[in-house]
Amino acid sequence: MHSFDPEIATKVGVNAAVLYQNIVWWTQKNAANGKHLHDGRHWTYNSIKAFDALFPYLTSKQIRTALDKLEEAGLILSGSFNKAGYDRTKWYCPSGPIQLPKKANGTAQKGEPIPVSKPDIKPDTLFGSEDPKPAKRKRSCSLPDNWVPSDRNIEDAMKRGFSTEETNHEAEQFRNYHHAKGSTFKDWDAAWRTWLGNAKKFARSRPTRANGGHNALMAGFAAYAADFED
Repeated sequence: MHSFDPEIATKVGVNAAVLYQNIVWWTQKNAANGKHLHDGRHWTYNSIKAFDALFPYLTSKQIRTALDKLEEAGLILSGSFNKAGYDRTKWYCPSGPIQLPKKANGTAQKGEPIPVSKPDIKPDTLFGSEDPKPAKRKRSCSLPDNWVPSDRNIEDAMKRGFSTEETNHEAEQFRNYHHAKGSTFKDWDAAWRTWLGNAKKFARSRPTRANGGHNALMAGFAAYAADFED
């Protein structure tokens, strides 16, 4: 489960918000399946090594820091309910009440989460019917004040060779630039990909971020923004 709540991300950062969503997802499933009930709560468990496998774009240190932030913020609880005394695997659960899914998928926790989904098999039009009404034109909008990169945005950055630290830096620059400029776009995901492409293209022309070299990227992006902006 690689998603997060923007409000949680604002409080503890994107990395911690992603881990929090994973913990919530598993405790919901375990509660629906009647699994791992301890001290009146349903729990999930994972070692740092297991989290490493689930989130390859995070380092072990980032995972530990994120979990610590969640506990310090009072968003999760930790415990130890292992049968073997030598087993140091930690258990986690949200500190507040969890909302059970409408229907459990019957799968207890064993490995990577299996999302419950229902494919859309309804045809858009019936055979022999009239042409459907044209889709409404998507309107331009401003970047939300609490914008943070989505899973798709992070994946786009990783495909272009950006590290987690670089992605977070570019996201901050992207948000600040467009808020200051008052930009409006129909597709902010496309604007983000354009930003990432220009970040690589103009990297050589900006000596360091500390000396204001990022202005070269902003100037380069402005040259391309007209292609997308209304």
